[in-house]
Amino acid sequence: TKCGPCIAKCLNDDNCSQCIKALDKIDTRDQVTSYRTVVSFESELLRDFSLCILQKNNIFECKAEIPTLPKVKPMSTFRGKDMTTETARGIIIGHLADTKESLEGSRQLDVSWKVACGANVAYDQFPSQNQLFYPSAKGKDLWYDPVFRVETIDGRNVWCKRHYKVRTGETPGTFRFSVLDNGVTSNEFWTVVGAADDLSWVVFHYAGAAGAVGQRYLGGLLCTPDGALPPEKELEEIWEVFRSAEIEPWELFVVDNNEVSIGAQEAGPPPLDYYRNTAAIIG
Repeated sequence: TKCGPCIAKCLNDDNCSQCIKALDKIDTRDQVTSYRTVVSFESELLRDFSLCILQKNNIFECKAEIPTLPKVKPMSTFRGKDMTTETARGIIIGHLADTKESLEGSRQLDVSWKVACGANVAYDQFPSQNQLFYPSAKGKDLWYDPVFRVETIDGRNVWCKRHYKVRTGETPGTFRFSVLDNGVTSNEFWTVVGAADDLSWVVFHYAGAAGAVGQRYLGGLLCTPDGALPPEKELEEIWEVFRSAEIEPWELFVVDNNEVSIGAQEAGPPPLDYYRNTAAIIG
């Protein structure tokens, strides 16, 4: 087959072959365990194996398109003015320091946002979720680097980092994301559904698909500068924003952002600038 060399290298490598065997025992609907398993054995061999058999040759003939329902509307105004693409970019860049597109109220932190809670059963249960949005050094695109903690199947706490390309959508407040994650491409459509004028919180909705593995997914995120939930008096307004995206408050999972937890201490400092240092130079 076209992937013969990749398959042989993976199966002859203890780490890569263990991952394939472990994944074979997992219910394909259990995305959390599947992801933890992939992270546990992450390697270039595993990436090349998945890239060849799944992404390039799609040997299982899977198909999946980004869900188009529900129709989620982006916020139309911000600080009393019509939403623009420039303003929407400033909102998602949020509180990240040393970016030229920061809006007034940016706290100039080492992250744009931290996820306080989310509505996707597979992805929003991982702890210590950091988000970095920043402009590409070349062109008008943005980069998005989520950095989050995963407990591997053998009990280790490790940092995961991904590097998304972000392009603005046709409607201000919408964005198209793409990422190659362990050899499989995911495409996503994000919407800025609501945000506080002082940038104390933002609500995102996303719809995505990984066509090569036949996966479609939806989710919503409440993000804040420090990852803590906003004060009680602000939550009802935020829940209404979620409801406009057809997400109820009871569907949300609160993210553990405790920096002094045993797991966070074991993982060590998050590699927040891993991609940003390079992207700032080469685009």
